[in-house]
Amino acid sequence: MSENNQVENPEGKQASYGAGKKEINISLIHPWRAFAFEVFLFSLSLGLGILTGLRLNEIFKILNVSPEKISAWQFIIYFLFATLFLLSVIYFLKFKKGKEIFFRVIFLSAIVIGNFFFFGLWLSDVPALLITAVLVFLLLKESSLLVHNLALIFAVAGVGAGLGLRLQPEIVVLLLLIFSVYDYIAVYKTKHMIKMAKEMIAQKAILGIVIPQSISGFGAQVKEIEPGGKFLVLGAGDIIFPLILSCSLIPQGILNSLIVALFSLFGLLAGFLFFISQKIRQPMPALPPIAFFSIIGYLITKII
Repeated sequence: MSENNQVENPEGKQASYGAGKKEINISLIHPWRAFAFEVFLFSLSLGLGILTGLRLNEIFKILNVSPEKISAWQFIIYFLFATLFLLSVIYFLKFKKGKEIFFRVIFLSAIVIGNFFFFGLWLSDVPALLITAVLVFLLLKESSLLVHNLALIFAVAGVGAGLGLRLQPEIVVLLLLIFSVYDYIAVYKTKHMIKMAKEMIAQKAILGIVIPQSISGFGAQVKEIEPGGKFLVLGAGDIIFPLILSCSLIPQGILNSLIVALFSLFGLLAGFLFFISQKIRQPMPALPPIAFFSIIGYLITKII
């Protein structure tokens, strides 16, 4: 789910959006350049995820085993539990240091699990563990956006591939529809998605890729990111859901996976066009347009 896609209007004038009770100023000068980086990072995530899914599927074939399937209800229940738990911490834990430690632990746990799974499929356990440890060490220091984004992309690729092969495509389509509605409500109605995103940014535990406006911007420190500001943030959920659908189609052929991945890029573009067309820049859910075009891609695979 999107944290807060942020851009300036094409003319370069400063824009703003309301996030909760506080107005946040936007200062991006090169939105289309930032979007080009966003497309690259999004595509890299999907590409690595699909390759990981192919690798995992081959391992299953060699071992002559079938991955245990996950039902839609299991997925939804786990997600709702995690969301309610995070919201409880945000609203009721007032000890600032304790909140910071909590979010850092959640973030680093996701990175460790995802990265070790990703590298473990391509390397033996020891090198996979060493690479994961190095990434975590760098993240614990004053990490750059380059390190942050790579660690998150590897994690998304690993987790997305693993989940994709354990879910039926029809179930993933249903989940995309459900979570698109949830994303819309969480951003526009309850606004708790914005609250969670702001809290994660404040604690430097951003579960999303952070996109600068220039190549040199990848050297910026994560601590420089703030709501509004000069960076785009695309939530991990906006990447992992189309990846899960792509990977769920791997047993049916790589072409089907690539078609869904391609159409998800159209969804990314559609969401961006909608965002910059707004008169008042407001945080918007990125998943609905991505999900819509991903599902179109899936329907096309059923025809060809």
